[in-house]
Amino acid sequence: DVPNEFTYAVKIDGYKWSDAFQANENNLVLTGFINETVKQFYAGLNASLDLGTQKDSLYSYSNSLVRLNPYLKFQGDFYKIDAGLNLVREFGFSSRPFVFPAVRLELQVIPKYLRIFAEAKGDVNKASLRDFSDENPFIGQNITIINSVDKLDISLGLKGTIAPGLGFKATVFRNSVKDLTMFANTTFTGSNNKFSVIYDHGNSKISGFNGELDFRASEDFDLFGRVEFKNYEMATEAEAWNLPKFKLTTGATVHITKQLSVNGTLYYRGSAYDRIYSVSPVDGPPVATIVTIKGFADLNGGVEYKINNRISIFGQVNNILNSTNQVWLYYPSYGFNIFGGVGFHF
Repeated sequence: DVPNEFTYAVKIDGYKWSDAFQANENNLVLTGFINETVKQFYAGLNASLDLGTQKDSLYSYSNSLVRLNPYLKFQGDFYKIDAGLNLVREFGFSSRPFVFPAVRLELQVIPKYLRIFAEAKGDVNKASLRDFSDENPFIGQNITIINSVDKLDISLGLKGTIAPGLGFKATVFRNSVKDLTMFANTTFTGSNNKFSVIYDHGNSKISGFNGELDFRASEDFDLFGRVEFKNYEMATEAEAWNLPKFKLTTGATVHITKQLSVNGTLYYRGSAYDRIYSVSPVDGPPVATIVTIKGFADLNGGVEYKINNRISIFGQVNNILNSTNQVWLYYPSYGFNIFGGVGFHF
């Protein structure tokens, strides 16, 4: 409610990471924004400086990015328009400038019930040893470092309310990615199994659908569902290694009393592909065979009891179906397991 409001922010964060061998990574990020508001008109600039170094036994890289995102925003009772650019510059072991759109449009079709939105954007995805190891703890040494590029991500969707307490969001998208990042098995049959980070050199096309549904019947019951489908058109690789095409997450939370609540979730991941290598019998190159990692369902449940405003106790049951799920080839997840604990709020 303040006319001509001026806002700003500055934030700094970073980390130091290393593994059990010789890899290490340091990262420091400085981000900030300024924004001027005049009635229904917004003008501003987002900026970030991402400084990083990545080392292993065979390389030592400086991998850094600077981003500038100037924008104009217009907002009324029935519309929202964001118009801007995402200017990115790599510097360090790679030096490339990029200019991406950063545009979003949202229109109210049926007041309080239905809105339509469209978006076009792009960005550089910085390769991170820490992020790779968080996603796949079985990666090997001297991981290849390449920043993938979202050249153009286009999406179109609907969101709104079907009935009181029942909200939805549906999005179709088409993305063009240069050097799409994947994990793939690169170990010969019979030896210790590890994964490398590989890239689909060229322009990969990813199209698909995202759907979300939330039903809050009351303050005591919440039901949600998320579904994702992706189709990969690869530039050079035979398959989108270890990238499943289908994911489904659904669950519910029930507050039985003010102190006691229970929850349950069901996660389903579709099948994915990897490859194994065998040694050619006649001193030839290794022979690659495509293998299918089967889809799986994972059912979990939990309970929480609040003793007071500061102390609570909880219990969790995971993999209730006790299935031998393989997220990564030859590495099954935990079977049926139970754990619990105490929470304390300061």
